[in-house]
Amino acid sequence: MQVERRPAAAGWQWVREGFGLLRKQPLPLLSITLLYLLLLTLPSILPEVGGFLPLLLTPILAVGLMSALMAAEQGRVPPPRLLLQGFRADQRRALKPLLVLGGLNLIATLGALLIASLIDDGTLMRLVTGRLERDDPGLGEVDLLLAAGGFLVLYTPLQMALWFAPLFVAWHRLAPVQAMFYSLVAVWRNRAAFAVYALAWLGIGLAISLAIQLIARTLDPGPLLLSLVLSPLSLAMLAALYASTWISYRDTIREAPRDHSRTGSRESPQDGLG
Repeated sequence: MQVERRPAAAGWQWVREGFGLLRKQPLPLLSITLLYLLLLTLPSILPEVGGFLPLLLTPILAVGLMSALMAAEQGRVPPPRLLLQGFRADQRRALKPLLVLGGLNLIATLGALLIASLIDDGTLMRLVTGRLERDDPGLGEVDLLLAAGGFLVLYTPLQMALWFAPLFVAWHRLAPVQAMFYSLVAVWRNRAAFAVYALAWLGIGLAISLAIQLIARTLDPGPLLLSLVLSPLSLAMLAALYASTWISYRDTIREAPRDHSRTGSRESPQDGLG
């Protein structure tokens, strides 16, 4: 496995190719994205622990999502069952390491939230866990913004370490901590490209938000009609975002896996992907 150094302009290219992949197979990718979100949020209905389970399951489901996106780029319609590819990757040998990776994600995210909550007396923690009331005294305070900024500073290195880590575990047989280290190194080596990538998505998000506000104030479409527009638009933006994530992996990591998106394969990552 070799990490390529990409120029800063590659970050914008990843975004463009993400939208291009969505245009290539819009309905399958929108369906896969919706199903992925449902699988990720479904455990949240469980009392007490449900809010934390998505953090644990994200690496496993991310492998399935990337497998589906790889299949789509290769011109095949990805079946929904590909989203479960993480549970059976490398003849199920990758499942335990992916769960460990999810556990590390959970612990690190909670740790960052706990540290940030020291700034605003727990307002951010209550907001994230859904326990924030409308009359919470912390709302509108500067401390909440400072806590959010502190969390972002702490969480960014974690995201860098997790960006490629699930695929390194499932497709390259790296141990979870080793996968996080190599992911951190890969993103850092391409920090200019990833900075452009992040700024591009931030700009797209702000532009869409401003356009929606302008339309809402000008036409006054009503909440129902507005939600009918916003829901598919948000889904499309997420689908393009996930597609661009796959493009960043494909463009950055050499000795990338060959086709492992066909279900029922009994090959190891090196035989079927590596």
